This record gives sequence, structure tokens and C-alpha cells, in this order.
Amino acid sequence: MKKWMKVTGISVVSASLLLAGCQAEENAKADSKNAILEEKVVPGKQIALEGAINVRDLGGYKTEDGKTIKPHRLIRSAELYTITGNDIAKLKKTYQLKQIVDFRTDSEVDKKPDPPIQNVKNTHDSVMKDNGASTSTEDLIKSLSKMDNPESFLIEANKSFVTDENSRKAYKKFFDILLENKEGAVLWHCTAGKDRAGFGTALVLSALGVPKDKVTEDYLLSNKYRADENEKAVQAVLAETKNQQAADGMKAVMEVRESYLNAAFDEIDKKYGSLDAFLKDGLGLTKSDINKLKSMYLV
Repeated sequence: MKKWMKVTGISVVSASLLLAGCQAEENAKADSKNAILEEKVVPGKQIALEGAINVRDLGGYKTEDGKTIKPHRLIRSAELYTITGNDIAKLKKTYQLKQIVDFRTDSEVDKKPDPPIQNVKNTHDSVMKDNGASTSTEDLIKSLSKMDNPESFLIEANKSFVTDENSRKAYKKFFDILLENKEGAVLWHCTAGKDRAGFGTALVLSALGVPKDKVTEDYLLSNKYRADENEKAVQAVLAETKNQQAADGMKAVMEVRESYLNAAFDEIDKKYGSLDAFLKDGLGLTKSDINKLKSMYLV
């Protein structure tokens, strides 16, 4: 990318100062507890659930000015249709889940709705226009025959996240939810948790000041956590078509690639000049919004 938002600010103040008084002691204990919690957080590590994959806490990522994303506040995920009672209990107890943002289309939601979770608000926020298409392996196999270049298809899809007004409105709504969530975690997802959720995550990390190489690194982790599912899909194509080219096409569709994310950010540079300009002019986020986002989710 030609430009990247530069974040400057004051470094994190150490909580190891000797404090006096009862209130000071309580603050010191709280700081110590937070420090221990942060030490246990591994940025990009998958949250182990029984019925969902590619679920990750963004806590622990460092920003360019030395701050850290708070753990148990920002979670990206694939679809939640098959999550279990144990999964729900874990998300509520360990992560204090308060909000779910569903980036899928109406058709996707109708076929595989999120299970209702008591005291957790679920917002349907479709990033793409609904054409009735399915994301099942069977329907993807049929779609491959109509694609001249599946990799180009994903590149164009990522560009559309920037150029399509409906997509921009959806991501603005997503940021509004983040800005309103005073406590607990917000979880956002699409179907595979890699494209719509992947770009949304890249925007959040970037807005918080995480360096571009780490944003890309997080984006590409979907290949690691979806490896088994992706391979099953590729093998299903081979079994159905006996065509290696079709299997390679399925691989391109099921994976995330750096070229996909770069296509979106290149489009941002082309249309807006920089990422911070896109956040301001494309999504309508003010400087105050960005500062508030950082104060809420960084430590």
C-alpha cells in the first residue's frame, strides 16, 4: 500500500508503581490482575469451541504506539449455527459475550441461523447484497463452473467491500456497535469467518493502530484454522468432477490470500488516498470516534 495510517501517542504507563492507601491498593491489585491476564493472551490463537471454527480473540495485538488490544473484548468468528451449549457457556462466562454481529445475507441466515443466546444482542448486518446464493460445498462446486478465474472473483469481492455503498454502510454500522459496547465482548462473523469478517477485522485492527504486517498476519491465519474444512471442500470437488483445475479453483475460493486483502487496501488508496481517509470519508467515522475506539479497546 502506498499509505498507511500512522498512530502516535503516549506509551503505556507501568502499573508497577508503589501505591498507598486502600483505594490505591485495590487499583494495584486490578492492574496486577490485568497484567496477568494479558500475559496469558496469545494474539491470533483460536478459541477452542465444539461447534465453531476460526474463532479468535484479538486481544494481545500491539499497536504502533506500544499499546495493546484488551483481551475478551473483540472476537472474530465463522458461522455459529452448530455451536453447543458448552460453547455458549464458555463465550458468556469466559469472554462476557454481549453482542453478536452477523455479516451474512438473509439467505444465509435463513438456512443457518445463529442460535439465540440469552442476554446477548444479535444484530444482522449484511455486508453483501443478497442474490440467494448458497455457500454450501455443493453449490460452490456448481458456481466454479461459471468462474473464469476464482482467485480474481475473490479479488473483486474484496474490492467491493470498499466500493459498494451497502458494504460501507454495513461496516459503519459494525463500528457503531463497537463504539456502543461499554463492557464484555463483541463477536462478529460471516460464514467461513475469512472474507467479510476478515476485512472487517482488518479495518478494526488498522483503526486501533496495529501495524499492517500484523493485520495481514491475522488475516492469513484463517488458512491455518480452516485447513481441514478447506481440504474437505477441495477433495469433494475432485470426487465430484475428477478435475484438478476445478479443485484448484475451490482451493482459491476457500482460502484467504494476501492478494485478496491487498486488493481491498489498494482500492482504498485509489479511491480515498489512505486508510484513515477511508475511515473518515468512506465510513463516516470521526476523529472522536477513533479516539473513543482506542480508549475502549486498548490498554
